[in-house]
Amino acid sequence: MTGTTMRTRDIGSWPKNIALARSTGRGWRDIHAQHVAVEPWTGTLDPVGNPCLGYCVNRPAQIHRRIGRGGATETSTLRPRQFHLIPAHDESEWQRRGRSEMLAMHLRQGLIDETAGQMWSAAAPRVELDVPLGTADPLLEQLALSILEIMREEPDPSSALYVDELVHAMVVRLVRRYTANGRSSRMGPDREVLDRGELGRVRDLIEARLAEDLSLELIAREVGVSPRSLSRACLRQWGTTVHQYVLSRRVERAKTMLLSTDLAITSIALDTGFSSQSHLATAFRRLTGLTPKGYRLGGQA
Repeated sequence: MTGTTMRTRDIGSWPKNIALARSTGRGWRDIHAQHVAVEPWTGTLDPVGNPCLGYCVNRPAQIHRRIGRGGATETSTLRPRQFHLIPAHDESEWQRRGRSEMLAMHLRQGLIDETAGQMWSAAAPRVELDVPLGTADPLLEQLALSILEIMREEPDPSSALYVDELVHAMVVRLVRRYTANGRSSRMGPDREVLDRGELGRVRDLIEARLAEDLSLELIAREVGVSPRSLSRACLRQWGTTVHQYVLSRRVERAKTMLLSTDLAITSIALDTGFSSQSHLATAFRRLTGLTPKGYRLGGQA
């Protein structure tokens, strides 16, 4: 544990990890931050009562995460400029493969609860944040990078007020976007039709993250609509389900890579979001009538 005002994990002191910068001794009240070079690691983390928001600064790492006993295992490649969360109140199991640089930000749970109470005009004794693995959020990113920049500078007592403002803005963003109540207030009643901008964001998200796990729930959460609204809108306006649309885009990406690269088919399968070469082959044959190898050979003829 580190700090005197809230319980945290000293991630920089874990075996083989290297703390590149710390907020310790800077007088920051609502955040404890560390810039850490993180090594591969497997283990279980007990809750400490304050969530830790992680931002990938440099180099990707493959993460397996399970929150709570009996919870589902999530798997994702955490890339630079993406976030994840160590929950405040639940035990969590982790497996990290790959070396990367992370900004680990423990946020005071009391501030999160107070902010939620003000935003929702109701008491919120314990607010749970839910930040999916590999979340990209430009606003959170700018706030995190500002905190990292200050932490890299020589300690300056006058910076504490600025950091307080940054942390408050970060907490407002997290409560509004990454809590169940916050998502409900943004979504409002289910809608039968999404506007052009929302559907455009759906397409952009799918294209940008084809290699990752793309569930209906994750896409809806990222775009800020309910899964039911997203499902109905895509079926009505695209004539297909979200799952089938994602599958078709993965096959199209695989077709391009088969003809334009010399990558092994197994590598192409993983790079386009399929779990294995056989998974790609099954989907490819169903949509094109050909095997990936046959398509590549035919295209080179």
